[in-house]
Amino acid sequence: QGAEVQTDYVPLLNSLAMYGWQLTCVLPTPIVKTNREGNLSTKQIVFLQRPSLPQKAKKKESKVNY
Repeated sequence: QGAEVQTDYVPLLNSLAMYGWQLTCVLPTPIVKTNREGNLSTKQIVFLQRPSLPQKAKKKESKVNY
């Protein structure tokens, strides 16, 4: 009650988006810290993924024995 949650993933997501990474999940951890002003902070685990890149198909020469 009366708490304000502040998170800013935008800089992280923008920097990784140019390489194809996408945010899939944010997992909060039980780690909670208090600073001198009494503000609480938590650590979170961020999961990212990117689509798999297509593999270049190796050309296989078919060997036919007659």
